[in-house]
Amino acid sequence: GVQTCALPISCLVQISTHTKDFLIDPLPLWADLTLLNEITANPKIVKVMHGCDSDVEWLQRDFSVYLVNVFDTHQAGKLLSLPRLSLAWLLQNYCGLQGDKQFQLADWRIRPLPEAMVHYARQDTRHMGYLYKRLKSELLEKGNGSPHLLQAAIHQSNDITKKRFHKPTVTPDSHLHLVRKARAHSC
Repeated sequence: GVQTCALPISCLVQISTHTKDFLIDPLPLWADLTLLNEITANPKIVKVMHGCDSDVEWLQRDFSVYLVNVFDTHQAGKLLSLPRLSLAWLLQNYCGLQGDKQFQLADWRIRPLPEAMVHYARQDTRHMGYLYKRLKSELLEKGNGSPHLLQAAIHQSNDITKKRFHKPTVTPDSHLHLVRKARAHSC
């Protein structure tokens, strides 16, 4: 089946299935979050995400969690030449949902999360399965029944997940690029 997840809202892991939404506070579970690999690295489960570039790095860097078999709705939107590519636009145009922008810049570190923030976080992932079906259908339709656009969306999505986070090596000179960059901006 299609499992969906969108990650991250700072300090929160969001996962939705067809029947349930999960909001996970990663801080108290940090050492155990590698267990998510049972789902995230399972090639039999499609992970539907939006703009997963930073999620890939964040999950690898902080939790050693890796993604396999991803469908990125942002990549699909680009192939469909949609007028806007934001998740808010997709949710509004495909699901009729109006997101509350006040939570985009909210402090997601507070605990317990207020009910309005919980609702907002759940909405972020709850409709990803539906978006997946709609965008998949539109990619097939735009390709006149040929799967080439759908395959391109899947290929582009999974190219992103192949990026690997490499912990920076600290050397006595590793800070020099920052000094040079600062000097370049001060001139």
